[in-house]
Amino acid sequence: MDRSSSPPRYVAAVLAAGVLMATAACTGGGPSGSATKSASPSAQLTGGQAEASLISPSALGAQWNPAAGGGTGRQDALLRSKANKANCQTLLERLRSGNLIGATPTAKATEAFTEPSRNARMTYQVAAFSQADAVKGMAWLKTLPNVCDGFTAVDPSGNKAIAQVVQTSLPKAGDDRFGVRMSMVTTVQGLKTTLALEAAAARIGPNAISVTNGGLGGAGHADTQQAIQSGAQRLQKVLAGQTPQG
Repeated sequence: MDRSSSPPRYVAAVLAAGVLMATAACTGGGPSGSATKSASPSAQLTGGQAEASLISPSALGAQWNPAAGGGTGRQDALLRSKANKANCQTLLERLRSGNLIGATPTAKATEAFTEPSRNARMTYQVAAFSQADAVKGMAWLKTLPNVCDGFTAVDPSGNKAIAQVVQTSLPKAGDDRFGVRMSMVTTVQGLKTTLALEAAAARIGPNAISVTNGGLGGAGHADTQQAIQSGAQRLQKVLAGQTPQG
């Protein structure tokens, strides 16, 4: 047998094996590559985590204070109006409840603040839902500028209001976010009244922040933006196992 060809074949086999091992390491085919996993989706908040995720008035500015009791009588009356469109009626009901997603949450926490100079009230809610319900609620919110671009409503006393919903801008926060502003104009005993309310929501996994802000003196858009941005950051810290300050 001619053994002169054996060494080259042996060397070639060793080199080929080395190339295969190097290729596997680069492509993650080996054990070290398979050990890297993508982050899992955010978990649903517990009741305690929802409470810890609430912002304080200091996150909004010195002009905001903790609220005592419900909203003003006239504002509540307008939100109890009967709208001529089903989705707009749903909006009024969700504005009144503070839950913009609509589905029943598995856990929630709610806080309210007032801003005396504008007679404004903000309701801030953090809640956990199923992933499907959270996504569905955000999708519904995004239909409102088209569906409720113009509608009418009649309050419990029979006074008619003309209302409109428009989209507002929000800072990038969470996995998804959307905001609208609703204006309702009515005349009672010759006195014109305008209710301006902003509604904004941000979703992080199956959890959502709902913010309603405004009143008969108007709605401060910068305050809505600040609530969404600060709230999303705080919620993400809680989900990461951290304890936010303040």
